[in-house]
Amino acid sequence: MTKDIKVDVNKTGFPVRIGSIELWFDSSLENLRTFFNVEKIAQERLKEAKEKAQHIHFPDGLEDINLEDTDNETIIDDRTADVAVDVFKEFVAAQYDIVFGDNAFKKVYKKYPDIMALERALVVASEAISNQIEEANEELSERTEVMKEEYLNKKDKKKMVH
Repeated sequence: MTKDIKVDVNKTGFPVRIGSIELWFDSSLENLRTFFNVEKIAQERLKEAKEKAQHIHFPDGLEDINLEDTDNETIIDDRTADVAVDVFKEFVAAQYDIVFGDNAFKKVYKKYPDIMALERALVVASEAISNQIEEANEELSERTEVMKEEYLNKKDKKKMVH
């Protein structure tokens, strides 16, 4: 008779809180490549979105607008700034969804409809994630080194016995 062998598989990753919303960061090797290229991937998604919406006229100089340098009156009155806010929102949304999975941005934005605050929170979260990944790599390196030393010691002991 054979018994079934059951091996549990736990997702690699950890929770990340943005305000009161808990998201999941997938720290699998496959996803880390995506995380470290998030800005490039987000730019590609933004470009695709702009191409799909070519029928919408994006005002000239849109790329030159820095939302942090724009005063409140300009944002309220200037159609160009409105479009810039929408484009910036799409860019931030793409980053959230790339880092935390599809619809992560919608979940957070529904609770906190402040694109600038969410962009700053993403920067802080990304730095904390990077630090946690670095710590995990250091721990893995240490464990690997200990295992290597144990293996070599066992190998040396076997040589002495023979």
